[in-house]
Order: sequence, then C-alpha cells, then structure tokens
Amino acid sequence: MGFTQHTRKILFGFFCSIFSFFPLSAQSLEVGAFLGFSNYLGELQSTHFEKAEMHNVYGGFTRVNFTKRLGLRLHYFQGEVSGSDLNYPYEEIRARNLSFRTSLQEFGIQGEFALVNFGENKKKIGSAYIFGGVSGLHFAPKALYEGDWIDLQPLGTEGQGLEGYGERYNLTTLAFPMGLGFRINIKKFANIGFEIGFRKTQTDYIDDVSGAYPDLELLTGRDPMAAALSFREPEYNLNAKRNPVGEMRGDPDSKDWYYFCGITLSAYIFRADWYLPK
Repeated sequence: MGFTQHTRKILFGFFCSIFSFFPLSAQSLEVGAFLGFSNYLGELQSTHFEKAEMHNVYGGFTRVNFTKRLGLRLHYFQGEVSGSDLNYPYEEIRARNLSFRTSLQEFGIQGEFALVNFGENKKKIGSAYIFGGVSGLHFAPKALYEGDWIDLQPLGTEGQGLEGYGERYNLTTLAFPMGLGFRINIKKFANIGFEIGFRKTQTDYIDDVSGAYPDLELLTGRDPMAAALSFREPEYNLNAKRNPVGEMRGDPDSKDWYYFCGITLSAYIFRADWYLPK
C-alpha cells in the first residue's frame, strides 16, 4: 500500500512547480541519496531508542542552495518502524501484549540553515545545519497473529466503524521533520554528511493504539479477528478472560513520533563558480 495515484500526482505537480523557480535564484543544485535507520516513539515504545526495533530506511533527495547558508530540500524516504509491549520492563504493560510494524513512505520539503557559510573558503568546506519542514506520510500498521501479519486499520480494533465509535483513521497524514546534520564537501563536486531528523506526526495511530478498548462482544460480532487483536492480554495471561470495555488502551493526548538517522551523499548537477572554493 502507498500513496494513491491522485495524491502522487498532486505531490509531483507541487514539487515541479517549486523546481520551476530554482534556476532563477539558486546558486547550486544537488541530487543525493540517504541511507540509515529508523525508530519510533509512541505507546508501544518504552524508551527514546529501542535497539530491538531499529530498521533500515533509504531514499533520495534534491537540494537547492540559494546562498551559502540557506537551502531547500525535497525528498522521498521509505522505511519501517515497529514496537512491542514486550520491550517494556514493567509487567503491567507487558501484559497488555500489543505489538505492531508498519512501512513508512514520506514525501517532504524542508528548509536548511547552515550554521557557518558552507564553502566560503578552504577552512569552511564543512558545516553543521539545522532543518525543518513538512511531509506527507503514508503508513499501514500490521500485527503478527498466529504466524501471519494482519492489517489492523480495516479491523477497527478500537471500535472504529461501529455505531458510536467514529470512523476508521486515515492512513495518510502530515508529519513535521526537524533536526540537525553535518556535511562536508568532497573534491568540490560532491558532499557527504550525517543527519538525524525527528518527525512529529498528526496521528496517534501509527501503532494502531490510541484510545480505549471497545465492547469486545460487539467487535466479535463484526469480526472475531478484530476482537482478538484489540485485546491481546489473554495470549500473555490465560486467566485474562474479560471484556475491558472503556479501559484505556493508549494515550489519545499524545501523537506518535518517528525518526530517521543516517548518512547522505550528494553530487552537484549545477553550481555557481564562486559557491565553493576553487
């Protein structure tokens, strides 16, 4: 699953319209690649970084530098995040027994500000930078059940789609990248760098966990699989045979985060002669 064809056309048109202005004021234009790892922050992650839930992320980008300090980057990144209650040290949370994984597809645009004038002279061929922007994000959480990965959003594990429980959440949302990096110019025609970027999302359902448990009897009547993946404590504790309707399953007041950390490598396809040292 991914962005719909209509959404892709809108994003492509938006990016093309931005690029049409670049030759008028840009001092350099780069194309590059990103390779790193991802992690997630939400209801099913016990720490800011969980080694067991680290995944690969990769993508490509185009960077336009308007001055030696100010740039704009468009990117597409693809990766995966996951989480599990079994990573928690607390027995009461482990007993909840929820887990997930999801692919992430991110189209984004972000501004970059170098903390020193990048390429100003031979002593400044490297620079730290900060960045911030906005991205379109597609995700699709799944859970492992009896050896199979099951799509969670169509099931409505918190009662979505049942009368009185609201609609199913959207699998496409906004995210706001922010972070910092460092890049070094190599042989005047390429840059290598490292960056870490946190993403604050506008959803609390990357992990399919947000609100309260629904009435499991109603949920079972619609789809027994939905009930089984909504309340998974009986798999951890065979004596947990109850209907936890109304008990909190997650924290609806806190949106999910994820982050990408890795290396960048880019090459110039256009560069003003004075932009970097001779």
